Amino acid sequence: MRIFSISTLLAGFFILACSTNNNQKREKIENKKINNKKPKEIQKEDTLKAIFEFYNQDSVNLEITKINVIPEKTFIQRFPYKNATNLLLESKKNLVKYLQINYADSNAMKNAFFNYLDCYGKDCKSIELFQKVKFLKIFFMLITTTKSIHIIESENNLNSSDWINCVRFSKIADPIKFIIIQKKQQKAKWFSYSHYHLTEIK
Repeated sequence: MRIFSISTLLAGFFILACSTNNNQKREKIENKKINNKKPKEIQKEDTLKAIFEFYNQDSVNLEITKINVIPEKTFIQRFPYKNATNLLLESKKNLVKYLQINYADSNAMKNAFFNYLDCYGKDCKSIELFQKVKFLKIFFMLITTTKSIHIIESENNLNSSDWINCVRFSKIADPIKFIIIQKKQQKAKWFSYSHYHLTEIK
């Protein structure tokens, strides 16, 4: 079984600009897209091979067939972070948006996450911690580790275990803290994660 570090694999092809704003206050900011650029397909052969090998290794096995970079920044990227990767992943059955944001420390991660909940979506609605709401009409999954946030979106319901493994093998040093899973047209459920097991937070 081969396990690749996504930090090593992704470092060579695309790192979004680091935020220079050091304001750690939790503020509600108007939630709108920075720009409207189309996803850009990764062309470099060596880079593609390494990324495909990571996503399709035995431990992850997402069966990715095409990878595009999404150049636009999202609302959560308005808050200080170290680096981020925003991808559009295409498999035989699904089209998946996958955003990974890495932070300098746990405080920066918490600041971004709580601001994200304070002003979620186009209507900037406030969501309480562990509140069972519908984040999107489609499949939505959010995974937090000590120093990273991972957001997965798809028109179809996905196997959450595959994406948990994707995060586990990409950020082995940072343990997963909790996970939000929302199936299509349903309300989200919150889970803690320990010893490879999910426990629903009710």
